[in-house]
Amino acid sequence: MLHSIQKENQKYYMVTSTVFKKTKLMKLYKKEKKQLTSSLVNYLISSDEFIDTDVLLSKINNELPFEERLRNPTDGKKMGKKLMITTGCGNTIEGGADIWTNHFIENIWKGIKWRKNWKLLIDSKRPVDFDPSSLPDDLEWHFHGDDSEITNDLLEECSEIYYLHSHYHKREHIWKYENKFKLLFVHAYPSEMEEVLKYQPELKRLQFNTKVDSAFYKEFCQSFEKRIWVGNNPTQMVSDFPNYTYSVPNFYEFKYNIPFTDSLNFENIGFASRAETRKCMHWIHGHPGFILSSKHDFVNLKDSTNYTFPNIKFYQWQKSILDSFMRKDFGIFHGAYFKEPFGYSIFQAVDYGKLPILHKDWAKGVDYKYRASTKNEFDNCIKQIRKDTHEQRFTEFAKLKTYMMTFDNRTKWVERINSHIS
Repeated sequence: MLHSIQKENQKYYMVTSTVFKKTKLMKLYKKEKKQLTSSLVNYLISSDEFIDTDVLLSKINNELPFEERLRNPTDGKKMGKKLMITTGCGNTIEGGADIWTNHFIENIWKGIKWRKNWKLLIDSKRPVDFDPSSLPDDLEWHFHGDDSEITNDLLEECSEIYYLHSHYHKREHIWKYENKFKLLFVHAYPSEMEEVLKYQPELKRLQFNTKVDSAFYKEFCQSFEKRIWVGNNPTQMVSDFPNYTYSVPNFYEFKYNIPFTDSLNFENIGFASRAETRKCMHWIHGHPGFILSSKHDFVNLKDSTNYTFPNIKFYQWQKSILDSFMRKDFGIFHGAYFKEPFGYSIFQAVDYGKLPILHKDWAKGVDYKYRASTKNEFDNCIKQIRKDTHEQRFTEFAKLKTYMMTFDNRTKWVERINSHIS
């Protein structure tokens, strides 16, 4: 139970509960007091007759320095403390890995019996528009950019580390705890990311966007007890680490199932993804259409190359406008990404009834007509799509969606992931 008290004009809370073996005083200033009060009141109002003390504990701890946080005496008795590490999650979605992390938290972490022993380290700076309510109330999380000392404390106190999504270069503050590395989920394999530049010399002139150190990443992978590949396409990682490496592809739930119709505007092309080099956003140059991506990367691409995108309307990426963007008047979707592990945006395009152009190395098992691995092939694909009849285009669309529907099974995905969580 919570009691507000006064002492020498400073605000304190006294927490008394059988959950905590002792009474503690919390020093809170006006702003923190207001935030905590609002959070607790909202939770209590929305709760039914049962109140989860772990939720109360988590909300209180979010307003306290790490070293002063309250501890549940049952923590750690049944199992050691686990630390999940990722690069992004919550409401600030930058790519498929962030979506996957949210799925893990919602479907895997919430189902763990002793989940209060699991904490989350987001190894990045806190986005300005991050909303704390986008993560579960009873999940203790921390952004590395907020306080590196708290990061060190989390790494020091945990017994095992589960990497939900990693950077592709050495992070010194984490690397020194490699003896605790338990399970690594791999969303892209750096060696294959670098291969793109060797295969396509034109891409060397563009910004790479993601810092990649493939030599280090191989050493990084080797340090884990188990590795899981989340892509639907083969990867060299399985050959490099044949033992204790597993494949559990991501899932995609079709929500819209917008029909593929002959009323689509095949003059316009859409692109909705990160602007990293291997996504080949520049291939849209010379065509009319729409781009949803990072404005910084888009401007940088134009400033550093001869690509001007004269007929393109650009939109700054925001999750809130994704739906309206995908409903815009375009029939062709640019999904011809090199070495794309899963292709969440490609699945989304089909869900919205768009016809993607794919790379030749994506879903090779599908006999799909509209594929490209160069700018010239991309341009020719567009010509072919415009030339083909609606029946011909629909046949290709149906092939692709039939393949994608095999990944529309959240329950199966949960079962397979859980089998690797011990």
